Amino acid sequence: MSNETNETTEVEMESTMETEATTTPELDLSSPEAKKMMESMVAEQLAQMKENMNKMSKQRDDAMRKAVELEESAKAAKLEKLEAEGKTSEALQMKLDEALARVEALTGVNTSLTRDHQVEKLLSEQQFRNATAKEMAKSQIVGQLKQDAEGMWVHATGAPLSEFVQSFAKDEENAFLFKPKQSTGASAMQLGAAEGGTQHKSNKPITEMSFEDYLKENQGPVNELGF
Repeated sequence: MSNETNETTEVEMESTMETEATTTPELDLSSPEAKKMMESMVAEQLAQMKENMNKMSKQRDDAMRKAVELEESAKAAKLEKLEAEGKTSEALQMKLDEALARVEALTGVNTSLTRDHQVEKLLSEQQFRNATAKEMAKSQIVGQLKQDAEGMWVHATGAPLSEFVQSFAKDEENAFLFKPKQSTGASAMQLGAAEGGTQHKSNKPITEMSFEDYLKENQGPVNELGF
């Protein structure tokens, strides 16, 4: 093939690529297709987070169960040895310590249930995207709680539980967990008039936008999937 033919082919290829780049329409972020794509991305991210959390919980539970089994076996062997050697008082003390430990464990379970119930009650006042998002929020909140001198559950800083939950819900970094708030009625009309009936859109490509930015610019109606 001659050099002239090669040059002609290259020119035609470049022309074709330029034409395709010129004629390819930009993706409208307000279109149903774009919204559906972002909703799918959010759902996929939440599903992956839930799967990771479930795996971590299973690994933790398995490790704890094995540790308890080993501890129980060691205690049984020690108790049997004490009784075989006639060390009755030491065997009785060991049984007493074990009974007290069980009572303490049950008390801890009851305390945790009380804490979880309080958190669940406060979270029920919020509008989450779905059950997975709610569980993620609950996990983050519970991990930052402690009991005060009176046994009340508060944030690690000492802030009341209710105030901490409200602060958590207002934090922009947690916005992806909640349903977008809809503007309705007179407030929406005033907002539309103030902005000339238009909504500011970012010039960023959709692939470079964060979930939070997309949700701020595309606060459409919530669908049956919870988005």
